[in-house]
Amino acid sequence: MGTLQPAGLFPEIIELDEVDSTNRYALDEARPGLFVRARRQTSGRGRRGRSWFSPKGDNLYMTATLAPPRDHLPIIAGIAVRAAIARLIPCAAVALKWPNDIVVSGRKICGILCETRAGLTAVGMGINVNQSEWPEGLAHRAVSLRQIAGRVFDLDEIASMMAGDLSVWTETYDAQGFVPLRTEFLEHGLLKGYEVFDDRGRLCSIVDLTLDGHLVIESDGGRRSLVGESISIGWKDYP
Repeated sequence: MGTLQPAGLFPEIIELDEVDSTNRYALDEARPGLFVRARRQTSGRGRRGRSWFSPKGDNLYMTATLAPPRDHLPIIAGIAVRAAIARLIPCAAVALKWPNDIVVSGRKICGILCETRAGLTAVGMGINVNQSEWPEGLAHRAVSLRQIAGRVFDLDEIASMMAGDLSVWTETYDAQGFVPLRTEFLEHGLLKGYEVFDDRGRLCSIVDLTLDGHLVIESDGGRRSLVGESISIGWKDYP
């Protein structure tokens, strides 16, 4: 590590060899404008308290801090990271799984976790970059940039891209509101061709994203907006 470049809203870089959680570390630092990266996390986690597989050296574990908190920040982060990943693997269809997971051909390549404490938001990002092998139970659900592109990637370069894109999309939201984000989501987040399920396990399709950031799905039970709910996808190979 050592060549990660500051970008826009994140002028202060902190690089760590090992930490329990980059989000926890960043929130304890208690100031905006940080971009924290660690070689390894010992207690990485995702949404709903799920653990995040964080081996040393192959992947990216990062957190950016922002204040004041923004509405829709999980969607902002998801759109920003998806855009950066799509530039790295233009041969692949990179999709946004609402609100902020990134998937390629039905496998997860990135997870994002936003947490807020005392007016400061930490945007945690875990990106599978150079991983080539997975523990049992993850091989059919996870994929890395290396596995898709067939080459090793420079972690510093990708981390700098993520910081830059997150800064740009946050500033776009600050200047123009939610409409540009909604447009981007409707292009890359409808998961057409995927098996999508609601929290009740019912097969559904994504039909819209409201201007207040709620996903609209349609199933046998009709059309409805999700509030405090999530969706899941069938973990299998997709074109």
